Amino acid sequence: MEERADEENGRVRRMTWEEGRELLDRTAQKHLGISGEEFIERWDKGEYDDPDDRTKNPPGVMELAMILPFVR
Repeated sequence: MEERADEENGRVRRMTWEEGRELLDRTAQKHLGISGEEFIERWDKGEYDDPDDRTKNPPGVMELAMILPFVR
């Protein structure tokens, strides 16, 4: 079993594609009540404005946008 990075061991390891998908799913569910796949579809359709503009987007869109590179 791979060791996870943490404050104790100070190591960093790459996240697997599956772990990235799980993270995206959990975060999308937490902030928007949708799956990670649904977030990707909406993101690709341009349904979210500039992720930095928190006045036009639901909370969590910026966090989800930062996770996208882990799943693509």
